[in-house]
Amino acid sequence: MRDHEVDRIPENSSSPLELDGIKVLLCNSRGTHYAIANNCTHQDTPLEKGRIRNGYVSCPLHGVRFNLETGEPMGELTRTAVQTYPVTEAGEKVIISMG
Repeated sequence: MRDHEVDRIPENSSSPLELDGIKVLLCNSRGTHYAIANNCTHQDTPLEKGRIRNGYVSCPLHGVRFNLETGEPMGELTRTAVQTYPVTEAGEKVIISMG
């Protein structure tokens, strides 16, 4: 496990990545980058086509919303948070720490 340097992405968007064999979703909400596991804890579906808004990503399957900073879900469909990964913004790059 190590740090990975990737390009920034546009505001209110996401980009699926595979880092160290782990599926990660890089998100930009309101100008801040976040990295979470690219997997909904409700029905094991990718989050990559979900809408990014106000610090949350919505699962495209059933709409469960996950806080991008903490991974905590909102709503009744799941109580299990998604994994989050530390992100450091460095100029035009974003560093995701997988360790």
